[in-house]
Amino acid sequence: MDGWKWRTSQHYFHFVSTSLSIFLNLLLICLVKSRSPRTMGTYKYLLIGVSVFEIFYSSIEIIVSPIVHSFHTVVVVMTIVKDTWIPKSVMLILTATYCGSFGCFLAFFGILFIYRYYVISGNPNIKYFDSWNMIFWIIITLLCGSIWGAIGFFTFSQNSEIDEFIRQDLYTELNLFPEDITYLAPHFYLKDKNGEKMLNWKSIAGMNGVSLIVGVTCFFIIRYGLKTYKCIKHFSTIQKFSDRSKMIQKQLFYALVIQSSIPFLFLQLPLTILFICGVLDIHLGQLGGIDTFSISLFPVFDPLPTIFVIRAYRVAVLGKIHWMFHKVSIA
Repeated sequence: MDGWKWRTSQHYFHFVSTSLSIFLNLLLICLVKSRSPRTMGTYKYLLIGVSVFEIFYSSIEIIVSPIVHSFHTVVVVMTIVKDTWIPKSVMLILTATYCGSFGCFLAFFGILFIYRYYVISGNPNIKYFDSWNMIFWIIITLLCGSIWGAIGFFTFSQNSEIDEFIRQDLYTELNLFPEDITYLAPHFYLKDKNGEKMLNWKSIAGMNGVSLIVGVTCFFIIRYGLKTYKCIKHFSTIQKFSDRSKMIQKQLFYALVIQSSIPFLFLQLPLTILFICGVLDIHLGQLGGIDTFSISLFPVFDPLPTIFVIRAYRVAVLGKIHWMFHKVSIA
């Protein structure tokens, strides 16, 4: 596809997906505030926190309008700056913030699984989610995102060597020059004085840092997810919950499982494939841009499990849709 058409289609896709994301997350916030069962407790504030952050993520995305592209051993998350009034240095910071947001999402989901386990198991540590203790969890979330963004900013930032490496393919495939963009890009190999390939340890160190955040957060998600599932399997022996409360707790857990799988399917998996191709020196070119669409869809799909798995929210939404169709049919 023509380079200009390809990147323009990605830009318009960003606009549509971010608009849908903001709408759906605002809808979820309204549902959580007005339709949440009383037994949800502090969890409803955590759900609102996730939605607020996804709105923030989508707002940055529409400004940055990132394009993901693969150039042999370089995977680039780029932003076009030639037609914008925002300084290049500011766009680089926004791009790093955009990338760091994924670290926040992973931390958020890990915290949600910990909370679900504490509630269902009756663990006394649930007190650490009350009142001002929530600040501790917010700090952890922001810290994960900040470390991720800082790694990107300091180890993957634009430099002259990458500029020259991607210059020809960038113009051929996207009708752009390195001077037209800012980007974050792990470059897995460098060339020594003899022209031989050698590992770029700066990028490798950055990828190890990012992988550590992914690994630690995934450990907590899997650990507390399994512990919660075991508790749910033995719900019949737990006397402190009424049948209605047990049903709600199951809905909240299954909604969380589906919701937390979405960033892995739409973000982590596609990017991992790109990084593997980069390590293997496989040039994907415009095909790597499919990740742009996939990543944009993540905040669109993420609120849907909570909206449709939790019965109170599902009934409210479907009831409103039915009412609207009824009004249209009468008219």
